Amino acid sequence: MVTLSRPVTVPRIAVLMATYNGAEFLSDQMTSLLWQSGVDIHIFARDDGSTDETPGLLEKFAASFPGKVTVLSNGLGRAGSAAANFFHLMRGPDLSSFEFVAFADQDDVWLPDKLQQAMNGLRSSGAHGYSSNLIAYDAASNSCGIVDKAQAQRRWDYLFQGASAGCTYVITARAFGMVRSAIERLEAPPMTLSHDWTIYAICRSHGLDWRHDQGARIVYRQHASNAYGALLGLAGLRARLGMMRSGWYRRHVLWLKHVLAMGAFERQVIERLSKFGPMDRLWLAAHAHAFRRRGRDRILLGLAFLTGTV
Repeated sequence: MVTLSRPVTVPRIAVLMATYNGAEFLSDQMTSLLWQSGVDIHIFARDDGSTDETPGLLEKFAASFPGKVTVLSNGLGRAGSAAANFFHLMRGPDLSSFEFVAFADQDDVWLPDKLQQAMNGLRSSGAHGYSSNLIAYDAASNSCGIVDKAQAQRRWDYLFQGASAGCTYVITARAFGMVRSAIERLEAPPMTLSHDWTIYAICRSHGLDWRHDQGARIVYRQHASNAYGALLGLAGLRARLGMMRSGWYRRHVLWLKHVLAMGAFERQVIERLSKFGPMDRLWLAAHAHAFRRRGRDRILLGLAFLTGTV
């Protein structure tokens, strides 16, 4: 008697990649995406008006892999930032035939099992969002190290930080539909805010579980053109403090009201941060333990509330 086994279903994953003047690194990244094992991927790339060889390289990959790479038109004009370019991407192609959506930077290198491990994590946990640690690599110093983003989740951490670098994110079709609906309600994609933090906030605020993986399967290249980079060590601490003092964090949290579910506690945080009087700052500092995953970051945020430097 012959027993017929069921065919193995390979998950279909759309990979959204925003590019701008990334020719130096793009071929390595595209190759690492196309080499992903155990998944069926399709790369949707949108270039934001590059003046180097990036557009030509994308077209070459699209011609060589017609069922795997699509270059989207930037007919809406320049987005003006990597985050805004990603917001345009999320509003763009029809992704209804894909089970999952991932996000890729133009200058990293993915290990071959990056997406397969993400699928395993999502399916085993039942979560709708996934992120992981990274391997930061600095070619100038020929050094590398783990960027640890997988600390234990806090109840309201999504109000004051993202899950990890957006290039580690993989979300389910349900989560992407929720994110896209929220983004489409906006008049225009924000230029200076964080798309990855926004995605995480939308998912968590609307009750979707998120998995933080301690594994690291992306070589996260550090160079002068990084939008943010790994922000490691004392230099990273100074950079984060500088962003706080500039008001960037506060502006981002206040802007999140446009995409959050706006439950009672979320409304209170937004109201307190908007008024930001002495009693509001004291209240926020008292709740800082629920706003950041890393202990030292909770302390710094609490102090920033007390001193009014958020």
